Amino acid sequence: MIEFITDMTMLWLSVVMTVLLVAAFARASVAGVWFTFHMTSKKQLSQTENQPLVIAALIRPSSNPYRPKIPSVFDKGQSDDEPHSLVV
Repeated sequence: MIEFITDMTMLWLSVVMTVLLVAAFARASVAGVWFTFHMTSKKQLSQTENQPLVIAALIRPSSNPYRPKIPSVFDKGQSDDEPHSLVV
C-alpha cells in the first residue's frame, strides 16, 4: 500500500511539473511573438515619421486676399444675364 501511494505521488508530481513547464514555455512563446509584433510595428511607425524636412527659404508662397463683394443698393436693378458694356 505504501508503494502504491508513493508511486501515485510521484506520478502526480511529474504531471504537475510537466503542466508547469508547458505553461512556462507557452507564456514565453506568446511573449516572444508579442515582442516581435511590437518591434515591427514600431519600426513601421518610425519609418513613416522620419522624413526629411524640405525648407525653401527663398521661395515664398504668393497669397491673394479674397474679399467677397458686398451687395449694393444699385446692384438690384442690374441683372447678371445682361451682357456687360465696355467702358474705355
